[in-house]
Amino acid sequence: MPVLIVVLMLAQADSSKAATKAVKPKAEVASPKCINVGGQRICGYNCLETASGGDCAETPDGICERGEDSQFRCFDPPLFLKRIYGDDLPKPKCIAHGMNMACGYNCAKDGDGVACAQTPAGACVAAYQNALCADPPVEVYGVYGVNAPKASCVARGGALACGYNCTVGGNNAIDCSETPFGACAEKGGSVTCFDPDKYVICAKGKSTPKPDCVYASGTYTCGYDCKINYGIAGCAKTPNGTCNTDGYGKPVCFDPPVRGGDEQCVELIGFK
Repeated sequence: MPVLIVVLMLAQADSSKAATKAVKPKAEVASPKCINVGGQRICGYNCLETASGGDCAETPDGICERGEDSQFRCFDPPLFLKRIYGDDLPKPKCIAHGMNMACGYNCAKDGDGVACAQTPAGACVAAYQNALCADPPVEVYGVYGVNAPKASCVARGGALACGYNCTVGGNNAIDCSETPFGACAEKGGSVTCFDPDKYVICAKGKSTPKPDCVYASGTYTCGYDCKINYGIAGCAKTPNGTCNTDGYGKPVCFDPPVRGGDEQCVELIGFK
């Protein structure tokens, strides 16, 4: 058989295999529906009717579930998540205990305490008959997308805290920064945390410098280019800021305007 014919046959075979590969179907857009609740017409998605009433989610990604004692709850993931995950947005769920019910992600409960994070990278902790959750702010999703670092939680001495860089101080004082770019410091039974502004995070992205914390006059002060003058600390609020110790008293700090940044991140900050 001529070589050219063999090559053509192989090419056709490869083309046939490619054509038979499974193609992920495009998710169908659900249509809103309406239900009658207490003599009123309510419309939305995934509507639910119970003996005590009913409700509908506001978006196709929302859910409505029954709890205990004819309870019900509807929940919609924050709208910006759809921009991040597209059709792969994880489905939320609900948990209930007695009269308490919560919906979202990574839910946790202890006794009467029930709570759910609002986003997939959020975290929850349940202890001491209570529950608490924290989520990455929208700017963290703007920088990392679906790979946003997952928050964490700590339970200690009857107290709960969630976020990032969680730190336990004396007397079981606990605190966490709101973003993975933040910092926390503890001394003398107290914890201080600081996070860069959302516009700084969008501008610097994954390279956002970690802030510093300095201890003076019995307390921590956190930020950038921190200085101590006459026992008083001062820190700039942005990585490009600066602090001056000429003269007396507290250092004088200045922060230039934050400009630029990842377009998607800046857009998500204002996304409704």
